Amino acid sequence: MTTFVNHEQPWFRNSSLVKLYLILLPGAFIASAGMGYDSSMMNGIQGVDRWVQFFGSPQGSLLGTMNAILPLGAVFATWPAAFLSDRYGRRISMAVGDIIVIIGAVIQTASMNIAMFLVSRFIIGFGNTITSASAPMMVTELAHPASRVTLTSMYNTLWYLGSVLAAWTTYGTSRIPSDWSWRLPAIFQATPALINIATLWFLPESPRWLIGENRSDEAQAILTKYHANNNQDDHFVAAEFQEIRETLRMELEGSRSWGELVRTNPNRHRTLLVICCALFPQWSGMGLVSYYLAPVLRNIGITSQERITLINGIIQIWNMLVAMAGANLVQKVGRRPLFLASTSAMLLAMMCWTASGSVFHRTHAEAASAGVLVCIFFFITAYNVCWNPLTVAYPVEILPFPIRAKGMALLIGSVKGASFFNQFVNPIGLQNLAWKYYIFYCLWLGLVLTVVYFMFPETKVCYPTRSLDHQELFLIISRVARLRRLVISLISAMKNSSRKKP
Repeated sequence: MTTFVNHEQPWFRNSSLVKLYLILLPGAFIASAGMGYDSSMMNGIQGVDRWVQFFGSPQGSLLGTMNAILPLGAVFATWPAAFLSDRYGRRISMAVGDIIVIIGAVIQTASMNIAMFLVSRFIIGFGNTITSASAPMMVTELAHPASRVTLTSMYNTLWYLGSVLAAWTTYGTSRIPSDWSWRLPAIFQATPALINIATLWFLPESPRWLIGENRSDEAQAILTKYHANNNQDDHFVAAEFQEIRETLRMELEGSRSWGELVRTNPNRHRTLLVICCALFPQWSGMGLVSYYLAPVLRNIGITSQERITLINGIIQIWNMLVAMAGANLVQKVGRRPLFLASTSAMLLAMMCWTASGSVFHRTHAEAASAGVLVCIFFFITAYNVCWNPLTVAYPVEILPFPIRAKGMALLIGSVKGASFFNQFVNPIGLQNLAWKYYIFYCLWLGLVLTVVYFMFPETKVCYPTRSLDHQELFLIISRVARLRRLVISLISAMKNSSRKKP
């Protein structure tokens, strides 16, 4: 018996959407958790005495290399990630990345020296990037339009699910009187990849990718099954399918090469924004908390293994809660207000952080140490309200389908390239400059705020106040498609006429 769907009701009242989103959680969202696990694991094991002793108390450039080698592997995976996603689909690409991560985690756990540890982390970074380049596209391209923005924003917040698991795992294993105090967290890094690859085959392929591969019947069947409870006569799904097909038809008339990222002024602007979304959060100062919390805490007199791992665990839980709250604000508040308010608050917090660090350096007062901790919590709160949910969601929104896979691969590669530099430099800066190193982040955040103000457009969808029935929605989508074709034809005619002029 066919069940008709009211597309204006919440998603949790649509049984098919509930099933789809429950599959998406381990089949796509978990990829973000895999990325988050690494940063918190490295944060935690740097506070584990057994790890420090086993690798000879690494610090400065050596410690930076041990962290930065993972994003270096990610940079090398940028092209394969885009190729696999475009050529073989989102699911196959994610499965390949999962297998590589599992291999890397096994080598990491068995590491007998620094070289072996470095190789394993390069492999993990390579695999994570292949998986993470496709996962957010799967979320966006499978989600119902009414919940797409929230789901895409929520994707990156699951980064903190992995970080929470890693933080509390290292807090617990730090008490083990053997090398398993750090080897157990290392092998558990394969867990998100194992969950992902085990559930991936229950997840449908992206309808947009299927339509792009001339497999429209499969795409329509997926949309009908999950967005309309198998109702073949659902007008909304018919309009949705037609809109996807018309959009892809017009978009695919152009080139799908890497050069398309910079071929036109709009695409150059989009590509610049993608790179900004990669560089800005990575170099904002969050990397200090994500990978080098232990050295930061030691700089303000907190040296106990138990206190460092405990603070790391508390911070990761707070990060996840705030990031999820921020993801739900995206559609209500809009992108620009969040970007501007969050970056302004981060700048203020970093300035106070710098001042408190300066006071502690001179006086070693407990009040100054507590002040730094308060500033850290204020800073990560401001960051997670905006930059965590929108780092991935914003690029997905602004990238058209033909360059989406390449744009997302560029995003992940740029994130990891920035992270490589950041993670290599941070321990050197902390060791040599202490609190003075934070001055750079104050200056950088000022630049970020300026660029966001002048260059980041709003992408919030403004819905009509009156509810539209399915026939009206179908008519609007059809008219928009015709209007887009007309605009493209006019632009082409203008270009041709300009070329004919002497």
